[in-house]
Amino acid sequence: MKDMLAGRVALVTGATSGMGEAISKTFANEGAIVVIGGRSSGKGHALAAEITAAGGTARYYGPMDVTNSDSINATVNATLAEFGKIDILATFAGKTFDGENISAKENYEKTIESNMTGTFDTVFAVLPHMKERKTGNIIICSSNGAFNPTTPAYVYHMSKAACESLTVNLAMEVAPLGIRVNCIKPGPIMTPFWDELAAQGAEIDSLLAGIAAHEVPLGRIGTPDDIAGPALFLASDLSSYITGLCLYVGGGIGYVYSHAQSFILGKTPTGGA
Repeated sequence: MKDMLAGRVALVTGATSGMGEAISKTFANEGAIVVIGGRSSGKGHALAAEITAAGGTARYYGPMDVTNSDSINATVNATLAEFGKIDILATFAGKTFDGENISAKENYEKTIESNMTGTFDTVFAVLPHMKERKTGNIIICSSNGAFNPTTPAYVYHMSKAACESLTVNLAMEVAPLGIRVNCIKPGPIMTPFWDELAAQGAEIDSLLAGIAAHEVPLGRIGTPDDIAGPALFLASDLSSYITGLCLYVGGGIGYVYSHAQSFILGKTPTGGA
């Protein structure tokens, strides 16, 4: 299919790398006007130029930091000023701070602010406009590890679990208005997320190989494009009768056991999403 999102305006956060970048390209390829939300001006302008060169339409209004309400509102207001609407919101901004040399308290505060509060603030910056138009589509990013961990990551997984609670509570409220709210729960996906957990090169390669072999039934680490496809499905009319869904996208994680079944057998897992 082609032009599944023709004429729709989609704001994607975390769009300057990883899953958000892949989603932005996929949405643009299907006809959406994509607003790139991300902190890196260089990457934001470069992605907008890449999408435009490929025949799509994209905007980058400047740095968007989901931990700053003024920054969120600046991008939302610029989008509404130019296009008058936001049809799709995909919130994929998030980060773990486990690899940084900071205190446990600071790690907690920064992780919650980035993943939970940032998602909440972004959603509720856009939601009034969707309510006014009585239409809209919100896709929230959680994590396989929120309720199906293969290794402890207490604060990160807790912050992502909150995103799933937001999904189902909001879906219930806004369904009568014609607004759909769904959630994607990625398994291990090859993104800069892993940079915080292991050194580049042999260490991270070994970590990811172990996860793929022991925890993922399909036996491989996912790519950002593996998330972009389900995001397109949830953003399009193909899923018009779906709301409140928290969808595992992790090569079988969450639905079936891996071949090695390291988690349920009490073996030491090599890592987790």
